[in-house]
Amino acid sequence: MMDIMSQNRAFEEMLKPALARLQGKDARVLAENTGIEYDKNQQIFFLESLGEKIQILYPQYEITPKLNDWHHLLILHYIDMADGTPLSGQLMTFGELPGGMVRGGGFDRQSERTLSLQFGNCSPDLVQKACEALGAEIFASNADLSAVFHLFPFYPITLKLWFADEEIPGSGKLLLDRSASHFLSVEDAVTAGSLVLEGLLKKYKELC
Repeated sequence: MMDIMSQNRAFEEMLKPALARLQGKDARVLAENTGIEYDKNQQIFFLESLGEKIQILYPQYEITPKLNDWHHLLILHYIDMADGTPLSGQLMTFGELPGGMVRGGGFDRQSERTLSLQFGNCSPDLVQKACEALGAEIFASNADLSAVFHLFPFYPITLKLWFADEEIPGSGKLLLDRSASHFLSVEDAVTAGSLVLEGLLKKYKELC
């Protein structure tokens, strides 16, 4: 794992080109392509992401409140890359992303292991509350618990979780909409999934 100094340096090195790519882009076009609300009078984008109410000042792209560095970068990358492609309503694994067999497939295995070990034997009610604290919507499916985390307007991440019983251990997976590659790269998708996992673990521990 990167130490704090290395992590800060990596963030700064990635922040500069992310901001440079956004210079000169029309705010109205960005709002349409991203689904993020834009107030032209205040020159501010308004976004809700993982339970956070976020403001993005245009054209400086200053973000408040202060976020996790990688969440901050993901917002900039999403604004830059989003092309307004409609959600398909069809789910896929991270490994099914174009070019995602290695990085995405690795994350699928890692996240499934984490969900099984950390949540498979947990209280369903507390897990649901942790999801809702991150702004997730709970919905009925073939899983014991299903939730959609609205990372960005056109970038939902779906959790499906099966709790352990006397015969079968708990299991779970994170899934993307099939339009996901129009909004974030494979590397950013893995970061996004990691943020959801980390946020869920943190909220659950706060509730216990």
